[in-house]
Amino acid sequence: MAGMLSGAFVAYLMDQPLFAILLLTSLPMFLTGLAEDLFRRVSSSARYAATAFSALIAVWILGIWITTADSYVLEWAFYFKATAVVVTLFVVASYCHAFNLIDGLNGLASGTGLLIAAGLAAIGAITGQQEIVTMSMITAASVAGFFVFNFPFGRIFLGDGGAYIIGYMLTWTALVLMHRVPETSTWAMFLIFFWPLADTLFAIFRRKSRGVSLDTPDRLHFHQLVLRALEIFFLGRNRRATANPLATSVMLPVISLPVIAGVVLWNNPLLSFLTLVVFGAAFVGAYRFGITMARNRVIRPKPRVEPEFKQAA
Repeated sequence: MAGMLSGAFVAYLMDQPLFAILLLTSLPMFLTGLAEDLFRRVSSSARYAATAFSALIAVWILGIWITTADSYVLEWAFYFKATAVVVTLFVVASYCHAFNLIDGLNGLASGTGLLIAAGLAAIGAITGQQEIVTMSMITAASVAGFFVFNFPFGRIFLGDGGAYIIGYMLTWTALVLMHRVPETSTWAMFLIFFWPLADTLFAIFRRKSRGVSLDTPDRLHFHQLVLRALEIFFLGRNRRATANPLATSVMLPVISLPVIAGVVLWNNPLLSFLTLVVFGAAFVGAYRFGITMARNRVIRPKPRVEPEFKQAA
């Protein structure tokens, strides 16, 4: 937050006030997340509501909301302003919490934020939107200042407040880009934000399948699967200090692939959608394959012991 405030001041002096405005609207969300970090007494529903409230303030001040789904099936819903605003609040709040969900390894959430910021900056440069480039680079620089202390040794951590503010500023940067450059594909934005989206949707599916509350924490996220796979297959037990940053190093190149695809296909809705489907299928397939391999390695059948009279025979 300190880095973002400094960047917002510089951007304001450059006659680019939008980042500072968005940062001010984020305060209800950020302070609620910070309160949870400090006191551990703020429920997830209260934090979600605070995030939606921050997004509502931004919609009211900026007059910006999602106006298209790039889908003939869903497009009708965005003809109604109330529906479009509600969808916008849901998207912003959900992505903020998605960044909190993937904050399970040193450098993972912040590294993902850096990749997304770079992708948004690239599209901003392609479309000539200098303020989008500035907003993305402020976020990237702020996250990078945190990243060098968090990765690989975990000297400091994001907490809820830190994860929320990264998700909030990146999501709003994408929404402003779509508003100013209408030919930007919604599906391309989903590609750029693919990893938080996929991990959150799969967590919802996983918890619904088990019949537990959606806010029930578990240790079955993709990054936790990779972490345990490294311990089981390569490093051995009691090597968490090594496995943690190594898992992030393995995952970040993979996370960059849909970001790159989103930049390349930024104005191609059909190809963006098909590519999103491919990445989604690959995510689920890789997760299920990893679970199966881990179970086969950990749960081995006991060797059969022949009866003594058969051995004698």
